[in-house]
Amino acid sequence: MSTRPTPTLYGDRAVYAVSAYAFGVSGWLARLPQVWVEGEVSELKTQPRWSLAYLTLKDLRDGSQLACFMTKTRLESVHPPLAEGERIHAFGRGELYRKRGEFRFEIAALERFGEGLVLRRIEELRQKLGAEGLFAEERKRPLPLLPRVIGLICGSDAAAMRDVVETARTRYPPARFEIVEAAVQGPGAVPQIIAALRRLQDDPRIEVIVLARGGGSFEDLLPFSDERLVRAVSACTTPVVSAIGHEQDTPLVDLVADLRAGTPSLAAKRIVPDYEAEQERLADLLRRGGRGLQVGVERARGRLAAIAQRPAFADPSTWIAVRRGPLALQRQALDGWPGRRLEREAMRLAAARDRLRLLGPGATLERGYAIVQGPDGAVLRDAEDVETGERIGVRLARGRLAATVEEVET
Repeated sequence: MSTRPTPTLYGDRAVYAVSAYAFGVSGWLARLPQVWVEGEVSELKTQPRWSLAYLTLKDLRDGSQLACFMTKTRLESVHPPLAEGERIHAFGRGELYRKRGEFRFEIAALERFGEGLVLRRIEELRQKLGAEGLFAEERKRPLPLLPRVIGLICGSDAAAMRDVVETARTRYPPARFEIVEAAVQGPGAVPQIIAALRRLQDDPRIEVIVLARGGGSFEDLLPFSDERLVRAVSACTTPVVSAIGHEQDTPLVDLVADLRAGTPSLAAKRIVPDYEAEQERLADLLRRGGRGLQVGVERARGRLAAIAQRPAFADPSTWIAVRRGPLALQRQALDGWPGRRLEREAMRLAAARDRLRLLGPGATLERGYAIVQGPDGAVLRDAEDVETGERIGVRLARGRLAATVEEVET
């Protein structure tokens, strides 16, 4: 299929159909690069059955408007949810909706105004602190099983405080808290939270500290990604549990804390056991232990009864009589062992002697061969080693001959 629309010729006039012209413009727009566009959100529309969400971006300077759309999944991934009146940066490309000839902007990504720079700075800080080892798993400490006193840092009259305390005391009524209220958003939050951390870590009763805050906007949670607070949590000598925002929020404090709990309620569940469940578990262990002991005793009694009924216990002499026969057979075997061993060794020596005799020079001489020795007694292997007139010796299978060399042939 051609990507170029073809016009209809009317004499010297080239005329495009509406669909062909729209197709060509659409193709041209598709070749344009993606760009960032800034504007205020208005007319945000979405429905449960729709796969796309629609909105209008308005220019605050002159009121210009740009129709936009994005996938519904992308819109739902924005937290907190996007609302009309917010100023955003949208990344995407323009397109032409050919059926209606409408120009609109397809959003591939978006950020609230100012978030991009802040997010980049947080990411740079995350990489820097990570390289220093502040987020390493091996430095994280286990929480105490039953903390004597739990330190809690939260906002004044905060729902997060109630979530932690009520959940913990519902699960474990003896739970005790030392609560320090501090600002959990705004410019004064970081110094106040650091001061609260130092106060609680200096209290010898405190065995774990929970840093809790409920959900909030991106800006509200910024103090919990502040480098000063992250380093203070890292340096804290008491284990710290981070319970900031909702499950999807991950400020840098979450990464440096000894334990991250997605919500304040989850933090309470992690720091204390379920009292009733533990009681039931202990009762079950006692029941199972009692049954195990009873079964063990019954088995031991059965084994003792079976042992007591064996003939060896009824008449000990039976045990001796039963083993006398095998012992006698073993004695006979041991008595005959030296003779059998000597006989085997004699046979081995005879066989070795026969092999040596067959391989020795005597066996060769027995077959009619002779060994010739020169005047110096060395064995001759080459006729060139002697001269005419020299005396030589000839060794036979039985005896030795002396001879004079009369002729040498080579």
